[in-house]
Amino acid sequence: MPSLPVSEDSLSEAELLARLFPNGGEMGERIRQLDWSATLLGPVHGWPQSLRTAVSIMLGSRFPMMVHWGPELVHFYNDGYATILQTKHPGALGQPAKPWWLEMWPFLLEIFGPVLAGQTTYFENSLVLPNRQGFIEEAYFTFSHSPIYNEQGTVGGIFVTALETTTTVVQHRRLALLSQLTAQTALAAELAEAAQHIMAALSTNTADIPFALLYTHDQFTPHAQLRAWFGLPAGEPTAPATLTVVPQQQDRRGWPLATVLAQHKPLHIPSLEECFGPLPPGLWPEAPTQALLLPLAMNEAVPLQRTVLIVGVHPRRPLDEAYRAFFDLVADYASRALVRATVISEARRLNQALREINESLDSFVHIVAHDLRGPVTNLDSLIKAYYEETPGPDREYIVGFLQQEIQRLGGTTQGLMQVLQAQYAAAIPTDMPVAWHDVYVNVRSEVSILLAQQQGTLTADFQAASITGYPQAFLESILKNLVTNALKYRSPERAPVVRVHTFREGKTTLLLVADNGRGIDLLKDRERLFQPFTRLTAEGEGAGLGLHMIRTLIYRRNGTLEVDSALGLGTTFTVRLPE
Repeated sequence: MPSLPVSEDSLSEAELLARLFPNGGEMGERIRQLDWSATLLGPVHGWPQSLRTAVSIMLGSRFPMMVHWGPELVHFYNDGYATILQTKHPGALGQPAKPWWLEMWPFLLEIFGPVLAGQTTYFENSLVLPNRQGFIEEAYFTFSHSPIYNEQGTVGGIFVTALETTTTVVQHRRLALLSQLTAQTALAAELAEAAQHIMAALSTNTADIPFALLYTHDQFTPHAQLRAWFGLPAGEPTAPATLTVVPQQQDRRGWPLATVLAQHKPLHIPSLEECFGPLPPGLWPEAPTQALLLPLAMNEAVPLQRTVLIVGVHPRRPLDEAYRAFFDLVADYASRALVRATVISEARRLNQALREINESLDSFVHIVAHDLRGPVTNLDSLIKAYYEETPGPDREYIVGFLQQEIQRLGGTTQGLMQVLQAQYAAAIPTDMPVAWHDVYVNVRSEVSILLAQQQGTLTADFQAASITGYPQAFLESILKNLVTNALKYRSPERAPVVRVHTFREGKTTLLLVADNGRGIDLLKDRERLFQPFTRLTAEGEGAGLGLHMIRTLIYRRNGTLEVDSALGLGTTFTVRLPE
């Protein structure tokens, strides 16, 4: 005989809950275990069928769902919605809505009002600002709220279906930034231009990057320079114009740039307020509280320069794995932009150098044609005269002239070869810093015999600027010519004294070579001084190419060669070399 259905009245609360909601995963179990008599809804025996049905449908779905019931909108939710609630789970179950959603209650009332009046609402990728992780969070949802009618035909509750789309919305926003970064930097042909374009691109997404600073450090300077920025006022403690790169000199209350450059890995600043005090708010009411320092990989493109990008962290998004991966991509894209601009700039510089070399070779050919014509003509005439003379003293006299002319021709040819050798040596780039002391030692060795013959004194002081980034052959050619001239054109009244000195003016290295020689009448000879194959006196040896050669080399490096002189007192040559 079949058994009769057991009446609800004969079932305990636990038995009735088990009958009504036998499934539902974790939340089904929590609903069955909760003492509902201690909640605003009371024992489950008193629940209307409309509520029971709504909860049963909710638990049977894998889609995130929630039910609000009664005037206080008591919570029910399934496993899918539990994931959305994060730290509000499981405490919100069976509790009225308002205490659990105070941070966004005005926003929810705007939604609940129409639904309680019988309307259904739908929002797609809507911004929601819950506090699920201990802070107000930027989140996005596609959700619908529908009225649940009770047995009296009025709205007794709200049925919520929701899908969190935060990841999708934020990822689209971040991908758009990376596209901007690529597009805005694509045509940058200089490092400074690329830095400005990087900042312009980053500033299109102040939600994910509330501020950014770009610092570059040249190897031969003790400070990094602020090259581009947005979101923070330049020159203030949060965005100083320079930062030390020496770890021992690093300010504890400031950006630890020296640490990042030393370790060459990203560094997280968890509390900006400890470093700088409160920062001004940006897109959101809350100011950024965290930042990342990202060293940019310049590879071999700029071997003597290092770059660090400082970025602020969104105050309403967690710095999770996805956010860090985004910053890694930003650093990678920015690095590529800087390298690309540097390569383009270097290619243009090399093309310009090649054009200048071609022009120099054209000029060199004209010089050779002009200055070798005379010796060749003389040799030809002397050889004809030699054959026309009979053997004897006159012939030997002609041979003497031939030897002198050959020696003069050899000296001219050697001078021309020095010009070519120095030009090509100067065109070779160097990746290593060069010590001025090493340059001086080699030059002193080469002029030692002449220095001894003249009973001269040669001194040097490189303390103010001991290293430079120029090729050693280039520097030796300049210094040797200046020192040799100072010794050759000494004053007949005293032993020569030559002083070599280097120092810096900003990013320019200055080389001074001063002597106590006879001096130069600059009013008369300034223009002639640097012309090729020009000698101001008949004394001494040489082809008159030295000053012309080194000025040409210096100019090709965007430098200058200046001269200051007083007759009877001496001359000072000043070489300015931009680093």
